[in-house]
Amino acid sequence: MAGPSRCHLLVIFLLQVTSNAFATPTLEGSANLKDCERQFTEKCGIEVGNSIFNNGFLSDDCCRDLVKLGKPCHDTFLNTSLVALHPSANKAQTLAKGEQIWTECVAIDNSDKHETKPVKECLEKFPPKCGEEIEKSIYQGTVVTDACCRDLVSWGKSCHDIIAERNHDVRHPSVNKAQALASSEKLWNLCAAISRSPASPPSN
Repeated sequence: MAGPSRCHLLVIFLLQVTSNAFATPTLEGSANLKDCERQFTEKCGIEVGNSIFNNGFLSDDCCRDLVKLGKPCHDTFLNTSLVALHPSANKAQTLAKGEQIWTECVAIDNSDKHETKPVKECLEKFPPKCGEEIEKSIYQGTVVTDACCRDLVSWGKSCHDIIAERNHDVRHPSVNKAQALASSEKLWNLCAAISRSPASPPSN
């Protein structure tokens, strides 16, 4: 995954260090900014910011942490970012995207309580980096590295199909399921072909 933008590194800095330096635009009954930032990691703050403003990838772990943090904190972070760093952003669209991210994260958090044993076992096989590459390839058409392709094939077609279906139902329910599963099948066939070819020697 590409490194966080300077913009979102700055929002974390603002949230952690200078929250009193500007008036935070919050709704009545919203959470206290300092209390919220003390309970959220920089890594997840960057992921959430990038997912809302740059359509970046948001991991399951950070989704769970966001839900644990609570909706008032999520709304406070979003309102702060809008005024401090994205004053020209379309507010209605940004708030809608923030609501979408929150809804998806709640679904991921709730799914943990109902995951079947096969899903749990397959999720444990997928390291976050390769899992992210695979998901972004299916839904955004990005490239998967040969190394992750070989790992995917080693985990097996059954796990690939189980996780593809789970990710659609939990993380991307608004996407056409037939198209998503077709992209998943195309990726599997590509990775299977890559796994059959000799591995490139490591560069010096």
